[in-house]
Amino acid sequence: MTTVEKEPPPLNRDALEAARQLIGTPLRRQRPRKRVASKDAIIEYTRAIGSRNPLYLQDTYTSGTYYGSLVAHPTWLYCVDNTDVYAKLPGLHAIYGSVAWEWRHPIRIGDSFTATAKLTGLRETRGAFCGKMVVQSGEVEYRNQHGQLVATAASEVLRTPRDSAKAMGKYAALERSNYSAGDIQRIYQAYDDEYVRGEAPRYWEDQPNDEDLSPIVRGPLTTEDINLFVACTRGTLAYRAFLEHCRRHPADAYIDTLTGMPDSWDASFLKDEPAQNFGFPAAHDTGIQRVAWLEDLVTNWMGDYAFLRRLKVKLTRPNIHGDSTWCKGAVVKKYQEGPEYFIDLQLRCEDQRGEETAVGRATVSLVSKDPDSLPPILIGAGDGS
Repeated sequence: MTTVEKEPPPLNRDALEAARQLIGTPLRRQRPRKRVASKDAIIEYTRAIGSRNPLYLQDTYTSGTYYGSLVAHPTWLYCVDNTDVYAKLPGLHAIYGSVAWEWRHPIRIGDSFTATAKLTGLRETRGAFCGKMVVQSGEVEYRNQHGQLVATAASEVLRTPRDSAKAMGKYAALERSNYSAGDIQRIYQAYDDEYVRGEAPRYWEDQPNDEDLSPIVRGPLTTEDINLFVACTRGTLAYRAFLEHCRRHPADAYIDTLTGMPDSWDASFLKDEPAQNFGFPAAHDTGIQRVAWLEDLVTNWMGDYAFLRRLKVKLTRPNIHGDSTWCKGAVVKKYQEGPEYFIDLQLRCEDQRGEETAVGRATVSLVSKDPDSLPPILIGAGDGS
């Protein structure tokens, strides 16, 4: 007997039009975020992404660097606003799809930030995950206490019908891995081998055109890994605030089948059942964790006397509880624009199955052997100008 796949129901046209009407409108951000790049906040985030780069971790090290004090990982701005920009369309799940970061200034200890977010687009599409779906694009601007535009992040969020995604079962066969002792030992060794360039300048003139970056590994992904990162970047609604939100937006609540209690769909970071109810196979990372890991790969490689200008990442598969992620990259282009010396990198994440879970590209401004060629963005970085 042949099974005919049922066409998913059409998307609600009124809801789509209401969402379109919000394009270009500044959005109220509901959940609290960090505002100040304090020492504790910088170090907490550094640990939450598994970074061991002393530039973002150790006062005793940074006092001897060009900055003279602690600075934050560029993606620390996820703690201010996590770039998850979407609105309306109740009942459609929200999955982080991609982001394109651009930085203009470093993040120094004591800097305070405001973030403004807006929707920039909406398109209807379809795919193997859930059939018909909507992609909402948005942009977040981050300004410091001096009014400087420090960074922008343009993101895409996939709005997917949960029932259709569950019925299509694209990832139904994806299971947790069973690691051997040898597998775990190779992961330990990769952690031991992680290389941080640090204070040795990476000169643009000496950089080969086709160098592979020294890879890093993150995983196997544990509940603690997820909890630490979520605590830094997502904020939460709790107690009465959560219940009141559920009253106003009942589709935002997941109803636990064992207890009958409402819970956030963020429970899918910790429990399999809510994840399986929107088409993922098991509890999973936030998606933006892999963006942060790829940034860590790049900042390890480039060293202290460089500046990460751009980072673009697209997430391609779920990263579930117990997965290990190998972050890899390669130099693909070397060029000069005005006073800056640039390197373009191709990036990717692979899990222990050899499956690609994210792809990306980065642009780094390197120092030249010309003594006056410090990346312009770093001039004055140590004195707050």
